[in-house]
Amino acid sequence: MMFLPRSVCWRPISFALALILGALSSLRAEDLPRPTPLENPGEQRWNLIAECQMVVLPQKVALAMMTDLSDDDKIEGAWTKIQQMIERGEATLAANLSVRAEPGVRAVTESIEELRYATEFTPPQLPQSVPKDAKPGEALKNWPHVGIVPTAFETRNVGATMELEATPSIDGKWVAISVVPQHVRLLRFTKTDGGVLASGEHLSVEQPYFSTLKSTLNMHIRAGQRILLGMHKLPNDETSVELFLFRLRTQLTGNTK
Repeated sequence: MMFLPRSVCWRPISFALALILGALSSLRAEDLPRPTPLENPGEQRWNLIAECQMVVLPQKVALAMMTDLSDDDKIEGAWTKIQQMIERGEATLAANLSVRAEPGVRAVTESIEELRYATEFTPPQLPQSVPKDAKPGEALKNWPHVGIVPTAFETRNVGATMELEATPSIDGKWVAISVVPQHVRLLRFTKTDGGVLASGEHLSVEQPYFSTLKSTLNMHIRAGQRILLGMHKLPNDETSVELFLFRLRTQLTGNTK
């Protein structure tokens, strides 16, 4: 068997590699083959636009419209009548809330006023000593100041709010919603007894008295469908009710790759 020198064996291989590398270095970027793109048309993205009207109208009128307000085919006609009543002053638009949300993301819209009120108080400060020549009862009657001082406060949101979380179907025609509209009113301040002075005078502190109208709904609805979320009787007016009228629309924003 005959063996060639190592330099003779590798010389043709080295020469061939040199030719290949030279050819590759002479290629431009645009001459190189491009990868075939994947067939991915993109995923549809939806915006959600929700609105809730809170309307106060006479109870007799609302009850007469309940059949239409509960019918998917007739509610738009009933809603149009309510808008006409608002224009004529026969009904009151208490709140008109609107919010734009991302699918599956909690959104909140509110039209409120913050009311701060006292919740804890110090007891009345009485005299530590009484003059020897004075009767105890007379000394307390003539005490210059006896008061109840607030030491802690809370804040309550008064007005209308709506919390929403919704997820549309792939085609955007149906939406799974979780929605909570709420209307809080300050009705009045009430006096709470805080004690009696030696003079017979009553001490009192004023506390707010609130009314809360609230509905909670978890269901599937058609996109663009208007529904009656709730009918609430007003606490300070037995002849009127407040309706929560809700609608949610889907809007295609584009494709993402």
